[in-house]
Amino acid sequence: MSVGERVGRLLDWTQAFSVRVKIMGLAVGMVLLMGLGASLLAQSAFLRSTSAELERRGVSIASDVAARGADLLLTHNLLGLQELVLATLQNNEDVRYIVVLDARHRVAAHTFTGGFPTDLLRLPFPAPGERARVELVMTEEGLLHDVAVPILGGSAGTVRVGMSPQRLRREAMDLAHRLSTMILLVAGVALAGAYLLTQVLTRPILQLAEVAKEAAAHNLSRRAPPGPPDEIGVLTRAFNEMLDRLQESQRVKDELLDRVIAAQEEERRRIARELHDETGQSLTSLIVGLKALEEAHPEARDTAAELRRQAAATLDEIHTLILALRPRALDELGLVPALRRFVSDFSQKHGIRVDFQTLGDDLRLPARVETCLYRIVQEALTNVARHARARAVSVVIDVWPHQVSAVIEDDGVGFDPNQVGGGRLGLAGMRERAALFGGQLRVESSPGGGTTVAVKIPLE
Repeated sequence: MSVGERVGRLLDWTQAFSVRVKIMGLAVGMVLLMGLGASLLAQSAFLRSTSAELERRGVSIASDVAARGADLLLTHNLLGLQELVLATLQNNEDVRYIVVLDARHRVAAHTFTGGFPTDLLRLPFPAPGERARVELVMTEEGLLHDVAVPILGGSAGTVRVGMSPQRLRREAMDLAHRLSTMILLVAGVALAGAYLLTQVLTRPILQLAEVAKEAAAHNLSRRAPPGPPDEIGVLTRAFNEMLDRLQESQRVKDELLDRVIAAQEEERRRIARELHDETGQSLTSLIVGLKALEEAHPEARDTAAELRRQAAATLDEIHTLILALRPRALDELGLVPALRRFVSDFSQKHGIRVDFQTLGDDLRLPARVETCLYRIVQEALTNVARHARARAVSVVIDVWPHQVSAVIEDDGVGFDPNQVGGGRLGLAGMRERAALFGGQLRVESSPGGGTTVAVKIPLE
């Protein structure tokens, strides 16, 4: 896998996290990374400086022993020389050994208790004119700094001092521990600060997302808080302005739709009235005249009787048409009686068994709401008669103080809602009617599984 692919996968992986987690992770990661780098640099610098300081102290101690032990070595006062090196060892924590060699590189005094290690004699000595020579020696205790200082320029001998860096390493580890603790504290503060920052940054975004979800659910009344005058605030204000325009556009659309429906209902009412008052009366007069003709002219009795039956059938169809256009029971008695009569006529006309039920309160609803529900039930049953090939239909009206609902369910052939356009079955018109009053219409169907149309309309 190439580096580019790995980076791409890493970026894809980070996309799964929220903005809040990304900001907090970035802040804490940067603090930890910078803190770790600073800790390593500080520890490295500390070790370098303390290592140089250790060598300087070693040179100082060896030079002191060389200066104080020169006379003792020249006078062969080996006991005094031994006391000097032992006292120096006890007074310096970092010193592991002290060896005094004479001019012939023979051991004159040392601090070893278990025997003198002859490997020290093979270490290089200071060159003529060299003030001191430092070598790194690996021992059982670890790495030591062997400091060799000549006595009287090397003519009297050499002093070797073994300096241990263990104490300095412990101090370095202690420093690293303190730095790590400080880094963790700073990371905790950074995490808290990042959390507060993400709260400030993401809160308006989350609020905007909630408002967007409400708008997607056709609720255009909610607005996002204005927020601070930054980029997010500009976005929020622009989004609110968009919602204002959408709400105004929806208001105009609803108003126009309301006017269209009102005009449609008024036209239906006018046509129904004209059919009843004019066409119906004319057909009634025609039937009466044909009856009189039938009685006055026996030779034309059969023709007159047939014409009278056709006129009566036409009058019945006109009455059915009047009922479909604008049922008088809807205006006089209300939704439930009008639907009960319509359902009864529908069942008799199409031979489909209809189970009509009402639940909840027996309340008169606003006239426009009653008309809306009546038309939706009427359209749904018309679809059943035309397309469903159903044997039985259930119509349930549920009226409550704050909501009214209607459910129309059949046992017909059903259909796939994704393949059948809503305009073909009048679903778009039903949805528009329900939405005009803040309601929702849901259609559930599947091939061979029947169809259910459910509508809910709030009552203000």
